[in-house]
Amino acid sequence: MSLTFDRETIEKALRRAAWTAKHGTREEQSGKFLPPPGWKGHLVTAADAPPAPRKKKTA
Repeated sequence: MSLTFDRETIEKALRRAAWTAKHGTREEQSGKFLPPPGWKGHLVTAADAPPAPRKKKTA
């Protein structure tokens, strides 16, 4: 079995994918991201997230 890509290339791609997942693409960062034509969904924003669960107070 031979690898098509070397280890350095794979690690670089994984780092870039992790950064993109955390920060978003350039289009998403600029606020100019538009969904594809005919898309029926809705954009998920931070306002759509459920509230954080409250911790119970211990006496």
